[in-house]
Amino acid sequence: MYCCFAGLGLYAQVAGKVIQLGKKDLTFGEIMTILQKKEKLSVLYDENISARQKIHVSAASVTLNDLLKQISTQTGLDTKIMNDNIYIHSPAKEKSNATLDVKGSVMDATSKEFLPGVSIVTTEGKALGITDTKGQWRVNVAPGTILVFSSIGYEPARQTIRTAEEPLLVSLSTDLRKLDQVVVTALGITQEKKSLGYAVQQIKGESLNEARDNNFINSLSGKVAGVNIISSGAVGSSARITIRGEHSLNYGANQPLIVIDGMPASNTGSSATEGADYGNAAGELNPADISSVNVLKGPAASALYGSRAANGVIVITTKNGKDRKGMGVNYTTGYTWDTPLRLPKFQNSFGRGDNGEYVGSNFGYSNNGLYPNGVNDGNDESWGPRFDGSLKNQFNSPTTNGFRGGDVYLPNRGDIIPTPWVAHPNSIRDFFETGHTRFNSLSLSGNNDVANYRFAYTNNEEKGIVPNNNLTRNFFSLNAGYKLSKQLQAETSISYTTTKSSNRPALGYGRNTPMYFLLWMTRDVDINSLRNYWQPGLEGIQQFQHNYGEDHNNPFFYQYENTNGQEKSQIRGMAKLTYNILDNLSVMVRGGTDQINDFRPIRLAVSTVDARKGSYSESTGTARETNFDFLVNYKNQLGKIAWNISGGGNTMETMARGVYGNSGQLLIPGIYNLGNSGSTQSVSNSYSKSKINSFYGFFQANYENKVYLDVTGRNEWSSTLPMQHNSYFYPSVSTSVLINEIAHMSPSIDLLKLRLAYAEVGNGTAAYQINAYYNSQPLYNGTPSLVEEGGLKGGQTLKPERTGSVEVGAELMLFKNRLGLDVTYYKSTSRDQIVGLQLPISSGYNSRLINAGQISNKGVEVVLSTVPVKLKNSFQWNLNVNFARNVSRVEKLAPGVDKLVQAAPGEDATIEARVGERMGTLYGPGFQRVESGDLKGEIIIGSNGRPVITDNPIHLGNINPDWTAGVMNRFAFRGVYLETLLDISYGGVIISRFLNKAMGDGQLAETAEARLSREAGHEYDADKPYFRDGAAQMPDGKYQRNLQIFDGTYSKGIYGAGVRDFYKRYYDHNSEAQLLDRSYIKLRELKAGYNFPKRMFRRIPIQGLNFSVVARNLFLWTKNPHFDPETGASTPDGLVGGFENLSVPTTRSFGFNLNVNF
Repeated sequence: MYCCFAGLGLYAQVAGKVIQLGKKDLTFGEIMTILQKKEKLSVLYDENISARQKIHVSAASVTLNDLLKQISTQTGLDTKIMNDNIYIHSPAKEKSNATLDVKGSVMDATSKEFLPGVSIVTTEGKALGITDTKGQWRVNVAPGTILVFSSIGYEPARQTIRTAEEPLLVSLSTDLRKLDQVVVTALGITQEKKSLGYAVQQIKGESLNEARDNNFINSLSGKVAGVNIISSGAVGSSARITIRGEHSLNYGANQPLIVIDGMPASNTGSSATEGADYGNAAGELNPADISSVNVLKGPAASALYGSRAANGVIVITTKNGKDRKGMGVNYTTGYTWDTPLRLPKFQNSFGRGDNGEYVGSNFGYSNNGLYPNGVNDGNDESWGPRFDGSLKNQFNSPTTNGFRGGDVYLPNRGDIIPTPWVAHPNSIRDFFETGHTRFNSLSLSGNNDVANYRFAYTNNEEKGIVPNNNLTRNFFSLNAGYKLSKQLQAETSISYTTTKSSNRPALGYGRNTPMYFLLWMTRDVDINSLRNYWQPGLEGIQQFQHNYGEDHNNPFFYQYENTNGQEKSQIRGMAKLTYNILDNLSVMVRGGTDQINDFRPIRLAVSTVDARKGSYSESTGTARETNFDFLVNYKNQLGKIAWNISGGGNTMETMARGVYGNSGQLLIPGIYNLGNSGSTQSVSNSYSKSKINSFYGFFQANYENKVYLDVTGRNEWSSTLPMQHNSYFYPSVSTSVLINEIAHMSPSIDLLKLRLAYAEVGNGTAAYQINAYYNSQPLYNGTPSLVEEGGLKGGQTLKPERTGSVEVGAELMLFKNRLGLDVTYYKSTSRDQIVGLQLPISSGYNSRLINAGQISNKGVEVVLSTVPVKLKNSFQWNLNVNFARNVSRVEKLAPGVDKLVQAAPGEDATIEARVGERMGTLYGPGFQRVESGDLKGEIIIGSNGRPVITDNPIHLGNINPDWTAGVMNRFAFRGVYLETLLDISYGGVIISRFLNKAMGDGQLAETAEARLSREAGHEYDADKPYFRDGAAQMPDGKYQRNLQIFDGTYSKGIYGAGVRDFYKRYYDHNSEAQLLDRSYIKLRELKAGYNFPKRMFRRIPIQGLNFSVVARNLFLWTKNPHFDPETGASTPDGLVGGFENLSVPTTRSFGFNLNVNF
């Protein structure tokens, strides 16, 4: 009989490992305990060997190789190290010449998939071969031979050979102690996770690609502690990501750096240009090409990136062919359907009109007097009569000449034939369509002793829930590596992406956005009657609208005729050479580029509101970032200390240019080019360029793989800063101590690690912020003229923002890594904030950039990983939980400055930075309240029945959550699995502009409550006002409770108002009334799938087959009744959280995937 003990960790040079024995005289059993329990090594030995036999070792500290030699010399035992396993056995006895021809297969005990590349050795350490690509094996051995099957990430299995009559099936169980040991850190360097003195979380590519969001940034939601993400909801739209809160007073400068295969990548893009969200570059990465995502959260992790690292770094490693032996093909296909996750709840009791009155005739159109005026038929609010089925003239009613009532531009429209006055409850839902995503990906990969490669093509076709909103992307990628010689290796990766959209929907509050249409579309409107959007005989000339008095576009006309198109291409490339001068000395050189070309044609058709004669414009832009770097690395060992030192440099250059042209009015309707201009054309262009040069170095050391130290430094010279202030140094130091390796601890403790880190990083400024710049103007008296632009006075003393951070943490792994806990506490101070100081008008400038202000940032992160149930070769349950809390606070502003407006995407409220308050604090008008007495805190009601609004902005709350969490479950039984992800955000508020306006125009369900409390026909009686609870402000200055009879009819009280004022004046220009809770729980992901066993495909060349059904955002639990609180407002400066500004609804997705490996 033989015993098998699996140890923790993969040791590339096991023989040279120093073993701390503590004394020279030990028993064989004591040595085995030290190797297995303390050193976490895998040892296979004959259990018949006496554990009591004495062994004298030359020193209390020896290498493993020396120790095994001394054991062999003193006991006569044979010892051997092979495949990270240690074999100790009695000398082989002479065996019979008889052999057995034995064959079989090896499979994963959980997934039941056959495993290629599994090593097969005897217990004496004799190598017999490996399993083939289908997990099959065949050997010739003597009867009684014991075979050991081992593979990275699995516990070794042994099998005694007694007969060759039947094929043997061997199952390998996952060794939890050997997983997730290596992560990718700054500069693309891989390190053992246990050695890191800072927090890093890794997400495998598979978890991003199965229940995929085509913007991979959104797929990180709920999976990484301390990461917050918002999006605008539209297909291909932007996503805003922050790590550990806000670090800069510049709201748009708080997103992390993206690094792909070691090279920083451009994340340029437009979050809201011309009203449309064109997305950002990071969201255009192909999830199918991602192997892993490592989130470097704190400055210590990202300090080697200097002034670009203040907000953390997302390090992306793309797939290559290194993990495959031979050649293979992968094909993945998927299809998902998208529907709105949450839509506003509308009332269906009252229609168009004002004060209960409505008579249809010309629907507000009276320019040529063709038809008599109606009564409130041009109104866009639902304060009209109750729906009772009576016959009324309506815009979509038929006419005696076969037209529609709303065909008001036709002289022969005819008389309107009245139709029933009824609500159309599904009009909003009917506007939105079922979106879909069709996904196909094909890759070819291979690997041999000298080369590896992976070529992939992915086609992604998306159709949004908004009509005529589509997006097609094609991804081409190539990763390759080649050993040019024993010492020289070459690697390259290149990707090319094309994006095409016929129409990006406009977002925000404006006449041409989808939610604006729905906001002002009264409840009597059947939206399906608007689908034929031209008036007969005036096709291409005059749209058909439900309302002409307020000039609202037909939503289908705008979506199909007024388009924000896009044709975009992006190419990323990287080439790297590594030369191993000596075994311990290497040099690496690398170069890369990332270029985006973007063309955007924008069409406005004739009869568009605010552009009656149409227009056409187009813009062409190019953005490029180029990086070249080198790194020299030397490593050595001094006694028990292993160390390495590296030095390198980088030069980074960015360039952006653009050309914009506008035709003005169209000369000929329907012809869209810049030459078809009926008015003055306009053309402009732009160009910018910046450069950063840097040198950096780092020193790493470890003592017996127990204590680790990392020291880094980077110095930068930036072209965007003044010459006298353009050089800055960014240091970091971190340490990791493995307590379980130092002290004798319970065998149940696999890892107990303490870590500590300090670092400084920066946050630079944009180009041309230090000097004035000029634009040419038309000739003045025949002389060329220049005008200073921007209204910004250059900052000649400007320095980069700097963030200093301290991070402490602890990691604990128990019970063969079935229970893990990672806790982090961090505190940072961001100083020298770059802010715009307002200047008097007389100066000729709006503001001047200065360094002033300080932000503190502290928080805690907890990551819990567990395997509550693990039944051998059967059922397994994995449960992972992450939790994060962050508080960012403004400590200082510029002298004499008491507040700084960071963002103002709404109507009245702003996000302001004020000393002593948290980042993300909202200010705006709110209710005046009673300050003392029995009614203290009650809203003051004025004599007009309306709440009294403050004259000055008040503190409304904070947009940031108090804490966030993610709960991930995976249940697996053989090849079947079920995964769920709950994403939780608690606390914070959001301001809704839709709520404000839809309450004021009588559309939302709440606006019917008061009216329905009255008898039909008496909802708008002038002598029966509506009374709101609060404190009535009496003439003598005292207060009485306003609503005195609580009978459900909003009467009787002291001060009342008409029903429209009752709602509209409560919300309008009152930010406090528009506040909603931002807390939510989402079932972010649901995946159920089956990995078909490979034995099903023995006769066909299929290596693996997986089928799964998936869903995203399946359920939402929130107090917010009308929309998803996770949304953000699109602005020209990017997405802004805490504001709902008529964004497209987020979606619920469900579909399927099929993945085949050949």
